[in-house]
Amino acid sequence: MVQLNVKKRNPRSTFSKYFFLFVLLIGPIINWALFWLVANLSSIGLAFTDARTEELTIVNFKDVWQNFTSRDGTLLLALINTAKYFFTNLLFVIPMSMIIGFFIYKKIFLYRVFNVIFYLPCVISAVALTRVYTEFLASNGPLDQLFNLHIPPEGLLGRSKTATSTILLYTVWTGFSSNILLFVGAMTRIPIEILESAKLEGCGPAREIVSIILPLIFPTLSSMMILAFTGLFTASGPILLFCPNGENNTMTLSFWIFKQVYGSGEVGGTGSYNLVSATGLCLTVIGVPIILFVRWLVEKFPETEY
Repeated sequence: MVQLNVKKRNPRSTFSKYFFLFVLLIGPIINWALFWLVANLSSIGLAFTDARTEELTIVNFKDVWQNFTSRDGTLLLALINTAKYFFTNLLFVIPMSMIIGFFIYKKIFLYRVFNVIFYLPCVISAVALTRVYTEFLASNGPLDQLFNLHIPPEGLLGRSKTATSTILLYTVWTGFSSNILLFVGAMTRIPIEILESAKLEGCGPAREIVSIILPLIFPTLSSMMILAFTGLFTASGPILLFCPNGENNTMTLSFWIFKQVYGSGEVGGTGSYNLVSATGLCLTVIGVPIILFVRWLVEKFPETEY
């Protein structure tokens, strides 16, 4: 008869293991409870509280709905501008970052110079960069002098028709740097043997991007897409540096929230926390299903292992 020696688990070592994990996690748990759970529960309570009488009400949600549906409502304009920033990033900045990253990865002529050029917006102060950008596009500025565009005296940022588009152009210019670094980092992980084999088979740059590079870096691309959708309602530009009061129809949702909390609120004066909380709750109810759907859709694509 064969006897199996079953090693009994030492209760003391088990306790020490779980006690160590508890001590390790107690800090992050307290931090999460105080600065996320308590703050969000308080925010939900404020959404259902009247700012004047402090009674339970849904008047804040009525104000949000009226602001969204009214043609002259600030929130409707902010939502439209936010959508412009979001789709510009999703449909232009991310794809172009991947293409630029591919050519830098292939070490095109002067690729080190392009590395510096695209990374400069991350190094230079945002205040200095926006100031240079504003002066460059000003009336009788360098751009106006070079191409004789006849920019009006108030400049492109001083007109409602061109202010948002001008800031959008700035976000495109400054949005490449971090994305390019991520894409180039993902591409450098691809085994060189795969690309050499494709080159021997007569694979051109376009086919190499579509059939080899894109599938192999798809985990990085999918993560960036999911992160982009998490910022669906917070996509914005440096409105405070260009148009401090959100004038000339440049208001976005994130800047509107900032103005409601720190500026002159539309309801209850400065610090309209109740209206902001109701707005955030509505956007969360809309945004969470969209993010979960995008994540589910992205996970349907099979990952390529190498």
